[in-house]
Amino acid sequence: MAQVDLRGQIALVTGASRGLGRHVALELARRGVRVAVSARTEGELERVAGEIGDAGGEAMAIVLDVSRWDSVERGVAAVRERLGAVDIAVNNAGVGWYKPFTETSIEELDRTLDVNLKGTIYVTKAVLPEMLARNSGQIVNVASDLGRRVIPNMAPYVASKFGVVGFAGSLLREVKNRGVKVMTVTPGIIDTFFGGGSEGTKEESWSLRPEFVARAIVDMLELPKHWVVDEIAVHAMGQDF
Repeated sequence: MAQVDLRGQIALVTGASRGLGRHVALELARRGVRVAVSARTEGELERVAGEIGDAGGEAMAIVLDVSRWDSVERGVAAVRERLGAVDIAVNNAGVGWYKPFTETSIEELDRTLDVNLKGTIYVTKAVLPEMLARNSGQIVNVASDLGRRVIPNMAPYVASKFGVVGFAGSLLREVKNRGVKVMTVTPGIIDTFFGGGSEGTKEESWSLRPEFVARAIVDMLELPKHWVVDEIAVHAMGQDF
């Protein structure tokens, strides 16, 4: 059974200005995908799109706030106008704070749920109808191992990631017979900027390199047409969990 050829397909990657999203966009472009990179920071997005272009790929940068339906709707329409209908959506945008729940502000609580959960749902809502009309499409949701286990001092984040896992699993069973795959990645600690860190500062024994997580995500997209990875979990061997 042949694997899927991604060349010429169109992907939308959220949270693509840095970290895992940037690496996913670069990896997709290496495999011949035309990539729309999105986030709220235009300058960083333009740098990522430039990296892809310098390497011979095709990319567009689009400023998009996944927590706002009007922004998502306009963003997906812009991708459609310039590149075409989205074949692959990678819901990677995410935020979170490590602090006791009683010290979490309402603004932080709203932002966590709006970006991590509602943002995933909004982007999916925007791209899914055309995928169903073509009986083809792939959606990857970057959740977290905290979508399957709990720790203290991250209650809103954990709730949002549990929600992503539940949403994706339910939707997969709704649309898979119409040719659309909905897949979820639940990684452990990744060596990125999340939580105020800097990429390249975490010890590899207990954290994942984002470029290898990106490679695993894109490998899933190339699996044979009639295969689907419902959910994949990956951790560094030294992570204490």
